[in-house]
Amino acid sequence: MQLPLLLIADTSVPEALGNKLLRGAKGLGLQLGKDIQVMYTSPSQTHSPSMKKLQGKIIYRLADKRSLEWWSFQKQLREKIKIFEPKLVLVTGILALKPIIFKEIHARRGCVANYLTDDPWNPIHRRRLFLRNLRHYNHIFSTKKSLLNRLHSAGATSANWLPFAYDPELHHPTRRTPELSKADVIFIGTGAKERLPWLESLQDIPGLVRRVHGNGWSGLRTRGWDRQAEATGEQYCSAIENADIVLGLLRKANGDLSTDRSYEIGAIGGCGIYQDTSEHRALLPNYPDEGFFKTPKELRQRVIHLKANPALQKQLRELGATAVRRPQNTYQARLQAILEWSNRAS
Repeated sequence: MQLPLLLIADTSVPEALGNKLLRGAKGLGLQLGKDIQVMYTSPSQTHSPSMKKLQGKIIYRLADKRSLEWWSFQKQLREKIKIFEPKLVLVTGILALKPIIFKEIHARRGCVANYLTDDPWNPIHRRRLFLRNLRHYNHIFSTKKSLLNRLHSAGATSANWLPFAYDPELHHPTRRTPELSKADVIFIGTGAKERLPWLESLQDIPGLVRRVHGNGWSGLRTRGWDRQAEATGEQYCSAIENADIVLGLLRKANGDLSTDRSYEIGAIGGCGIYQDTSEHRALLPNYPDEGFFKTPKELRQRVIHLKANPALQKQLRELGATAVRRPQNTYQARLQAILEWSNRAS
């Protein structure tokens, strides 16, 4: 393995990608501090206190979505590279870096890769400097097959698909307690207008208890759905396992054909039904057609049919768990694939 590794990733909460990768690293026998060190910044107030004030927000808007703290982070990162001399620097997500950072890494015969989990051309995420950075990376690992050609056209010299995964420490079966505020159908995810037609297709099914967990639903019309705050930790597992049906919706704006939720539902033991895509079909090879839907109308039909068939619900739970709960679907496997690439690239 090409070590040491400098991981530039969020570790602020257990569900953050950085922590998922660190737990994967532990499973590979790597030691934090010796084999791996972590740095990160973002415009969130956790990392950028300046974003609490109007002046900081104005700077962010004018500076290509970079907070005031971004500049000091670049200095700290450069010093860390000089001292730690990582053989691999792994950046997660759409974090722009100064060109001198790449020069510093390469001058020490290190490689730099990005595990890209969002679409950098999506207006929500777009940063001009990040797009210019693409040509400096040795490799891009993208969770979206549809982006590979565009990444190459934008200057990336090397890229391949590396999908989402699940974390066994976070996503696991919990004791089913149907008596505790049970829902017939749940969806867990961020609010977005493009998701409303799916929810609306189920809003008037008689006797159906519908619940949505997540941020960003304020201001969106979700008639018939009980809104709940974001579910995390054991509450997340419990919500998925105790619901009769869990929706596996995607975001067209992100270009996803599967998401981390696609893996987590099965790993926890939920009865998932998923938007019909090639990646969902590949992940769940023995799933019956009743577990997939293409249109809001078909989703409605599937839910009505599933609700009336507890045996089919049980079958989907068992098939999903069997398909997903495999070592190759974990973040440990994703990190191992990245380290194997860096070994070949050295």
